[in-house]
Amino acid sequence: KSIMTTAIKACEELLPGLDEDIADYIAGILDDDNALEPDSVDDTTETISGFLLSAEYCETEEEASAKAAALIARLLGDVAGGDGNTNSKKDDDDNDDDYLPVKRVGISFAAQLSVNDDVDALVYAHNKKRSTENTIMEHGDDDNNDEKPIKAKTKSKSKISKSKKGKKKKKPTAAEIADSQIEEIETELHDARVAAVRARAKLGAYRGALDAKSFTLANPGGGAPLLEDAACRLVWGKRYGLIGRNGMGKSTMLRAFAARRVGDVPPNVSVHYVSQEVKLTDEQRGKTPVMCVVDADIERTLLKEELAELEVKASDGTLDAKGSARHGDVLSRLDEIGGDTAPRRAEALLANLGFSEELRARPLSQLSGGWRVRTMLAAAIFAKPDLLLLDEPTNHLSILAVMWLARELSTSDTWKDRIVVIVSHDRHFMDEVCTDCLHISGAAKRLTQARGNYSTWHKRRKEAQALFAKEQKARQDEIDRLREYAGHGFKYGGSSSQITKMGMKAKQADKLDEAHAEHAEELAALQEDVELPINIAAGGELDGYVVQLLDVGFGYPNAKPARLFQNCEFGITSKSRIVLLGENGNGKTTLVKLIMGELEPCEGDVRRSPHARYALVNQHHADQIDLALTPLEFLATKFPGDGSYEHMQKLRGHLSSCGVTSGTSTTNKNSSVKDLQNTPASALSGGQRSRVALAAVSYARPHVLVLDEPTNNLDLESVATLAESVKKFKGAVICVSHDQFFVQTVANEAWVVNDGKVKQVPSFESYRNKQLKLLQKGPQTK
Repeated sequence: KSIMTTAIKACEELLPGLDEDIADYIAGILDDDNALEPDSVDDTTETISGFLLSAEYCETEEEASAKAAALIARLLGDVAGGDGNTNSKKDDDDNDDDYLPVKRVGISFAAQLSVNDDVDALVYAHNKKRSTENTIMEHGDDDNNDEKPIKAKTKSKSKISKSKKGKKKKKPTAAEIADSQIEEIETELHDARVAAVRARAKLGAYRGALDAKSFTLANPGGGAPLLEDAACRLVWGKRYGLIGRNGMGKSTMLRAFAARRVGDVPPNVSVHYVSQEVKLTDEQRGKTPVMCVVDADIERTLLKEELAELEVKASDGTLDAKGSARHGDVLSRLDEIGGDTAPRRAEALLANLGFSEELRARPLSQLSGGWRVRTMLAAAIFAKPDLLLLDEPTNHLSILAVMWLARELSTSDTWKDRIVVIVSHDRHFMDEVCTDCLHISGAAKRLTQARGNYSTWHKRRKEAQALFAKEQKARQDEIDRLREYAGHGFKYGGSSSQITKMGMKAKQADKLDEAHAEHAEELAALQEDVELPINIAAGGELDGYVVQLLDVGFGYPNAKPARLFQNCEFGITSKSRIVLLGENGNGKTTLVKLIMGELEPCEGDVRRSPHARYALVNQHHADQIDLALTPLEFLATKFPGDGSYEHMQKLRGHLSSCGVTSGTSTTNKNSSVKDLQNTPASALSGGQRSRVALAAVSYARPHVLVLDEPTNNLDLESVATLAESVKKFKGAVICVSHDQFFVQTVANEAWVVNDGKVKQVPSFESYRNKQLKLLQKGPQTK
């Protein structure tokens, strides 16, 4: 029997309740010819454990590694002709009570298809001999790999790391290289923060503008630079929104700032950078969130260390007069910065970001990736750096935590004399926080700076697009008029003067054509923000309830409290537009799984209409696309039909309706249309892949559309387009989202999951206003 069949069976036995898509993908990895070879087993184990951890099937890396190792051991035993674990099935049967009463536990698909999925925009290697040229991450002829960016290659089922035969020393995997370089840059940034504290003690605080003059931002994945001859000025007290389409270099730009490779950042300026992913050090893994947050106050840490040294000398009787004076200075400074109150302030900060008392007491190694990112966000805010760099800070936050963060950054006195640069897809958050915008144009490779928040910038952008379109139309009309006269002037007479006039008109048209060509770059730059509409096909409205929850209660085995919620009772019709609100961990996603039929309630009844079709869109839906296939091929594999020409045309039309264009799509004559349908998914942007995934979801024409954090990994323009398409969907909508703009656009009902209950509130606006009043009262510790 094939390894694939054996692997699927082993996943079912050893990983009960694992999402079918992930199980199939893991089986595909194990089916690779080299996956179980001695040189590749470690790589395979690491890849599978990464899936189990990021999919939240396992809570710790140790548990994930153990389950991956057990799975591979089973397969190695089967391949060798043995059972590998003859008692495993019996053990699983004996422990059935340890698992949930499920039809199919829906574990969300992993955000990272592989640990190096975003390596192309992840790492700056530490370069002690920085180039004197003001070029960021430029490729050179040096053979030192530490000075070259890593080019990402997304792993597929057939691309497991292979070691060259005959070599004793195994080549490091891309994951190992990425981990090594992440650790290297984190060490570099930490050392720079320590140096900044010491430099500030000698030089004082720096309050001049931070200028970045004429720099080039190279593409870490290779190819053409992301920016050329770019420049910007960061002023104290300003909060900048770094905006632009996905893949244009926003995160790369943030990392360039963090690594002090953009502009001239003085040594006494402290910089703190929070990325979308967190790599813990061995020391951090054993610490609680409170300890990590307190450690972020570098000055306090240094003073405490110095104080301990001075007190040792005092106890030994070796402390001289100078040391005694320094001892007093250290105590005075610790009192000035609130050294003794740091743990209490850290607790309050974490509580405001949604940490329960139980989560605050856990070591970071036992927290999921989302809670780790929250911890690092809290640490950055606690550190109060001169330059704060945040990359998608709202991704793992609840709406309440997003509101707190926006209020903290926009109203706290702390940030009125500091600089903040933010990348975020959350329009409401950007509007509330940002005072200025930095826009990266991929088409023009240009960085522009403007005053005002995102909405102000967006309004100006629309006005510029309209004005440019008007000018282009007027110029084209004039060209057409001149060409018509130059080509048909004889009808006005055949005199020599008319012939001369025809030539003059032709030359005028040529000059206008040249102007058209000169404006081509500006046209492309203005049009790169324009999103094609998405049409999410629906099955139509059904009479009565499509889903009813009757006195429903649910809790996970051995969990405290025993029930996430109980006595839950509400109905969903085809007219429903519901948003589920509440802190992360309260049970919103669990409630979604009950609605989808992926979990069974512990008590009560969930009644689902037998006539309704259901579709789930989550933050990882685009990751389920086979990157080796084109959108058309991907859709054809999911919906093969009869394979006829008519069926393929139907698939093409459906993709086009979701904005996945073909080379024959109709558009205005000034726009060029890419043939996205026949482009490999690996070459598509994140937003384009999301469109393909939405096309796959909606092809079956669902009656109920369930959205679980669908805006993560999208840019601002893509979020707006998705919101508009969901708003037009002809069926029921249930969504979980931290994006206030998205929620306000699509929802007309709001249900709050909190304190073991699910209650309806009058509206999202009323819920938001109530939370704002709570925030205005000060820290809300739990």
